[in-house]
Amino acid sequence: MPKNICIVGTGYVGMASAIGLAELGCRVVGYDIMTERIAGLRAGITPYREAGIDEPLRRHLATGMVSFVTDLHAAVAGARFVILTVGTPSKQDGSADLSSLHAAVNALLAAPLAPSTIVAVRSTVPPGTTEELARVLDGRARVIYAPEFLREGSALHDFLHPDRIVVGSESIDTATAYAALFESLEAPVLLTSIRNAELIKGVSNAFLALKISFANEIANLCGEVGADAAEVLRGVGYDRRIGSAFLAPGIGFGGPCFEKDVRSLRHVARSFGMGYELLSATLRINNAQPKRIVDTLERELGSLRGMTVAVWGLAFKAGTDDVRDSLALRVLADLVERGARPVAYDPAVRTAMLPEGCRIAPSALDAANNADALLVLTEWPSFREVEPAALAMRLRRGVVVDGRNLFDPERFAAAGLRYRGVGRSLDPVQSDLAVAG
Repeated sequence: MPKNICIVGTGYVGMASAIGLAELGCRVVGYDIMTERIAGLRAGITPYREAGIDEPLRRHLATGMVSFVTDLHAAVAGARFVILTVGTPSKQDGSADLSSLHAAVNALLAAPLAPSTIVAVRSTVPPGTTEELARVLDGRARVIYAPEFLREGSALHDFLHPDRIVVGSESIDTATAYAALFESLEAPVLLTSIRNAELIKGVSNAFLALKISFANEIANLCGEVGADAAEVLRGVGYDRRIGSAFLAPGIGFGGPCFEKDVRSLRHVARSFGMGYELLSATLRINNAQPKRIVDTLERELGSLRGMTVAVWGLAFKAGTDDVRDSLALRVLADLVERGARPVAYDPAVRTAMLPEGCRIAPSALDAANNADALLVLTEWPSFREVEPAALAMRLRRGVVVDGRNLFDPERFAAAGLRYRGVGRSLDPVQSDLAVAG
């Protein structure tokens, strides 16, 4: 018999978890207070763009393995597991806003939970949070912490192909019962304490953010000394102790996870009187990187005042339509402040709250038409399909600043464009030497 699971929260984590668990043979009911979102999900419409999720969503809706409701009592009825995936955004002081999580737990107090219910917290939380929630639900349910490691834009794939399953619990039986849901994935399972599990999640994101900031710091140095950051970091990434993932220079990390999780971990360290210099440096470098991109553009044009700038990319990363905490929006605001007129295009974003003076074009080439320069901010593969010659015909001053190092500088130079990447010297020295086998 399929296990009955209730998922509280239908953002990208909740949505991917619901479909993923259905793929594993569970019967899932998703609950959310957002009636429009639930109505869309019932119709097979996802609230976020996710690769590969539309077909399984419609399939599991048709079979009844997945359903969505706005009634919590109906959602938890008969559920063996209740999984909490509500958001924990950052407060002004950097601490995690746990109000939605506490509201969800308080609502469970009035819900008809079965005596053997296991409540799994998947939201990213500071250490000690899950134990606090367990005290609230004491006698009503057993509470564990089971972090997710899902990338927005590929969340369902990541759910079904995890690097590891982490379960934090004070009861081996409870932890084993939850871990058994994922047995068919054949991933390594780490059963640990609740606080260990909470920190594994936060520290993982903080380290990935650190790698991005480190890559950008090195890229900025490469640009000054006449080296190619892509080649330098590729050579570094071949070292198995380091690895190449998240070691690519660009405009920095944005989105709803990395920055808030680093800020939260720093807040925890500060509250315990511990050092947090590396966490602060990670954030400081990331905050400065978007400004450096605009500085590069301004140097190329002499001034941004009165300039029309085509901007390719609004989503915080390719594969999603999410603009929450997107660094592209910070760049747009900086462009406007310096007197530029941005015209933006993103293949997944049709409407967004942009700074005054910005507009959205219907295509990449429409955004570039009669613009003075092009600024690339999101790494959409479709941007590579645009011919440099087509760009050269449209850009009045032929300047391209590639904030994601998507393009081949030689091809752009051959088309008469002035190309600038991140950590690429102004006049890179090309080598015809081949590496001996």
